Amino acid sequence: MPTPDDITQLLRAVIDPDVGINIVELGLVESVVVADGLVRVDLIMTTPACPQTGHLQDEAARVIAKAGFDTRVTVLEAPLWQPSRMSALARKSLGWDA
Repeated sequence: MPTPDDITQLLRAVIDPDVGINIVELGLVESVVVADGLVRVDLIMTTPACPQTGHLQDEAARVIAKAGFDTRVTVLEAPLWQPSRMSALARKSLGWDA
């Protein structure tokens, strides 16, 4: 079975089409748990009304399944996303670096 870090690396292939940055760098991955033959991923969106929610959830599930793992990807309503969740690279790419 993969480690949570392995899955996080796979999730770097999921790009938010609105900003062109992957969901890991954006801080949208809340948790990755690998147990009992299943990869469980919890995502949060930048806003509850995010128009990309379904797309990002489906893409996350697709990249994990493509690697050969059973998965369940859930989008959480809480915690709320904060800009501080972004990596330095994402902040710089979006012009948010101070």
